[in-house]
Amino acid sequence: MDRQDILNGIARLEPWFHRIDLGSGIVTKTKTSSGEPADHPLGTWAIVRECLPADLTGKSVLDVGCNAGFYSFEANRRHAGRVLGVDSSRHHVLQGRFVNRVLGLGVEFRRQSLYDLDPAELGQFDVTLALGLIYHCRHIVLALERLFLMTRELLVLESAILPPEKTPEPMVFPFGDAPRTLLPLAWVVNDPDAVEAAQNWFLPSPECLGAMLESVGFDKVEIMSVTGDRTVLTAHKQAPYLTSTVPKGLQAAITLEQHPDTAQGRANLIFMITVQNRGATVWLSARGDGETRGLVDVGAHLLSEDEEVLEWDYARQRLPRDLRPGESATLAITLCAPANPGRYLIEFDLVTERVAWFEDLGSPTLTVPLVVE
Repeated sequence: MDRQDILNGIARLEPWFHRIDLGSGIVTKTKTSSGEPADHPLGTWAIVRECLPADLTGKSVLDVGCNAGFYSFEANRRHAGRVLGVDSSRHHVLQGRFVNRVLGLGVEFRRQSLYDLDPAELGQFDVTLALGLIYHCRHIVLALERLFLMTRELLVLESAILPPEKTPEPMVFPFGDAPRTLLPLAWVVNDPDAVEAAQNWFLPSPECLGAMLESVGFDKVEIMSVTGDRTVLTAHKQAPYLTSTVPKGLQAAITLEQHPDTAQGRANLIFMITVQNRGATVWLSARGDGETRGLVDVGAHLLSEDEEVLEWDYARQRLPRDLRPGESATLAITLCAPANPGRYLIEFDLVTERVAWFEDLGSPTLTVPLVVE
């Protein structure tokens, strides 16, 4: 691609938010596009680069909300083995792909919503970058859960925050017998027709953002910088996934494959059930220490036709193997039909032993009618 082709491509893909050096004295922009510094994001990069290993050889990097890919290309320059930039904007993805062609690099770009990122499809990444992203997310906790799920080792997050001089102090508020600390988080009022990716929605304090990262599962969160109304945090993971020994990220889809509609009293009934792990936690079927806490079973409750509980622990069946997020398993669960004729409901749920029933954490159950003749 000659110089004029490059200049034509830059002009065709205006406006540019990232200033990227294309060599030979050519940069993607020389002036601000929406109030940011003309050399943006160099100021942010000066802070973020100190949060990353100087050498990323052998590491995979995911740049979420990548814009034109400045940070993706910097990760590539640090010899990352794989770099994927993801953005919901077609325009930004086209900019990133154009720069990648000009520079002759191997960075991937993909148009996709943060909420749709799935490690079962893309794998996990050693390092995830979420720079200038989270305050554009209307569903902020869901966004942080997705970032947790996609990250194997380290998340670097840069965000707009509440102006420190106007941020209320944390306070302790009594919730019954268990006082809780309240951290400031502001909701930005937008027009009813505002588009999510183009607007600001939440402005947290740095401490609030750190607490939210810990709540979704990160082990160690550090506030690395607070500069004016921006902050940079790092969030580390000791293991790629949480396990079902903790009541976090437990979400399931339950599908009925085969079942009897009617039965004789006290007859053995076999139900074929498929369960899919739609959460952020590995479901354990066994533990090396022999402990049962956190092992996941498919459970069944026997209900009357009007949903009165007749027998809570009607049956349980252990998973055939551990299930990582996105994985499924089909298993048979055997029940004994009630002795008395009538109409019943059998409700299937999952339970992580001595931790929680999935329903109590917001996961849907599956209810099947049964007629005993």
